[in-house]
Amino acid sequence: MAKLASLMDYYYESMYPELKILEEHRLHILSKLKKSALILGLLFGGICWIVIDTSFMEATHAVAASAMSGGMMFLLFYRNEKRGYTSLFKDNVIEKIITFIDPTLRYQKEAFVSESEYRYSNLLPQTYDRFHGSDLVEGHREGVAVRFSSLHVEEKRHTKENKDEWHTLFQGLFFVADFHKHFKGRTYLFPDVAERSLGGIGTWLQGWHREHGKLIKLDHTTFEKQFVVYGDDTVEAHYILNHAFMERIVSFYEKERKNLFIGFVDGKMYLAMEVSQTLFEPNLTQSVLTFTHIKSYFERLEMVFGIVEAFKLNQTLWSKYK
Repeated sequence: MAKLASLMDYYYESMYPELKILEEHRLHILSKLKKSALILGLLFGGICWIVIDTSFMEATHAVAASAMSGGMMFLLFYRNEKRGYTSLFKDNVIEKIITFIDPTLRYQKEAFVSESEYRYSNLLPQTYDRFHGSDLVEGHREGVAVRFSSLHVEEKRHTKENKDEWHTLFQGLFFVADFHKHFKGRTYLFPDVAERSLGGIGTWLQGWHREHGKLIKLDHTTFEKQFVVYGDDTVEAHYILNHAFMERIVSFYEKERKNLFIGFVDGKMYLAMEVSQTLFEPNLTQSVLTFTHIKSYFERLEMVFGIVEAFKLNQTLWSKYK
């Protein structure tokens, strides 16, 4: 509560004056979008009427073509306006909230976790056709080096109609942190979809997955229902995933209720969490002058930084593994 009270003070003292300007800009964009929708509607409605009147095309085809053309033009106009507003929003809202949380953190709205680090983790699909992201945050949280961003990884697929379509392989948060346990191999946790869907048959099918090492069974019933574990070394996997640590992972998953992918590689913990949108995407229809709106972004950031505390990454509780 004290932190939220401090955030409210910060909001009115340090953010509100600039947010008033941003709010005027948002309202101006909405006005432009309404006018453009009206103009495009009248323009393509007129074209449609002319086409039908001159018998160039059947009425249904003319209406469909006009609606599609007008819609595409409006979408291009909307995306351009939204892009500009998003950039201003991140400068005036997200960057300031991050500064409030910790002035030593570095925020780059157009940067993201690198492809090389993504691939080195071997946590998510390695074969893809498009890799992009945003909102890179770097620094130390409670003495732990952390780095995270939004990522969107896609592949191009050919349809039966010989068209290309983009298919999302992963979209969400990609988080990297130093891990105070020392280890030599690799250990991976994945959502246990097979176990949840197929029960015993699913457990049998898990054994066919060899890309991330051998299947490792642990002695935590709830954890086993939610995650499947693979790794190079069974002893090392048990060393990393002791009972207390599994409890923390279960607790975090049950709170967030989003698919989690976690890898332990070369002294680092990689965590990917599926989220259907970028971390800090603004809503053009929502006023920035309401504290609850700002509070929602603060809570989103606290959730990400909370991974350090939730998993107790700042505590050196174990001796070095040999």
